[in-house]
Amino acid sequence: MKRKNQIRKRIIELIEQANITAREGNIEIAREYIKLAVMYSRKGRVKIPLKYKRMFCRRCFTPLIPGLTERIRIRSKILIRTCLICNWQRRYVVTRNKGINKKSHS
Repeated sequence: MKRKNQIRKRIIELIEQANITAREGNIEIAREYIKLAVMYSRKGRVKIPLKYKRMFCRRCFTPLIPGLTERIRIRSKILIRTCLICNWQRRYVVTRNKGINKKSHS
């Protein structure tokens, strides 16, 4: 268990470092960091947290930074994220949080 936590921390650290490196302009080095993080998760059988999994392209392992390596569009309640390097697209349904309305009526 302790080993998996160490691996998870290293994965998160690598993905965050990749984002910083990509913002500085070194996209190739950032891709290597992401590839290393994915390799750690596979070897150690550790899931990458969802927040961090959505930070990179699953096809080319480029960190997704809006305006630099990623385009974000919203069409009829669907969020479309497009990697500008390989044109990979991911769609997410955008819905309102239903719990907010319940709290306001109480």
